[in-house]
Amino acid sequence: MHRFFCPHIPAQQTAATLTDAQEIHHLKNVLRLKSGDTVTLFDGKGREALGIIQTIQSDGVAVQIQNIKTPAAENAISIALACAIPKNAKFEWIIEKTTELGVTEIIPLQTQRSEVRLNSEKADKKNARYQTVALNAAKQSQRADLPIVQKVSKLSDVLKTLDKNTLALIPHLTGRRETLPQVFKKLKNHKRILFFIGPEGDFAPEEIDQAIKAGCLPVSLGATVLKVDTAAISAVSFARLFLSSDR
Repeated sequence: MHRFFCPHIPAQQTAATLTDAQEIHHLKNVLRLKSGDTVTLFDGKGREALGIIQTIQSDGVAVQIQNIKTPAAENAISIALACAIPKNAKFEWIIEKTTELGVTEIIPLQTQRSEVRLNSEKADKKNARYQTVALNAAKQSQRADLPIVQKVSKLSDVLKTLDKNTLALIPHLTGRRETLPQVFKKLKNHKRILFFIGPEGDFAPEEIDQAIKAGCLPVSLGATVLKVDTAAISAVSFARLFLSSDR
């Protein structure tokens, strides 16, 4: 079943209209769907609908809604990722794969040792691209919700947002660290797990100290040194597996 992003799906079984130019182009010119074809719409907030195409115009596609459902959330605890931006467009791959794995928030990080530096103009363009990657990954993985992709942020600014509802974890390479199974036993009334993933070469020592003082728990992702993308996907995968288990 072909899926399309429609931010406004009515609560009742009436009609919805696709207005996004890219979605219309994909439906009309790539998939060559016609009136009478069945499609699935999702609003990025958890609601999805089964509908039948009524009319196709250049500025909108009218869909008659047949059935609306709001899928139950997988877990009461969400997974978020604050990750340094690696080179060679790997961050887009990180967004794609962690979206498939169910993260609810992705924060591109600027750290002392970040290899990629973005000025405000480039950061805005990248953010628009990151949003598109997340949308496509959500469609492919049949998620009804979209992760929030934040603007590029400094590590210090993200640390200021931590609260008692967040179990914040910072994997790094040296010093005393716990394993993920050990720290996940500390989950109590938390509503979010937030991973801080550093750049190639790890976080600077003062950044690790700053994170720990802000409430982050230092953790290890194993005996081997992982690249940024491997570390991000490994951490999120383990958290998802843990949260989906009986615990």
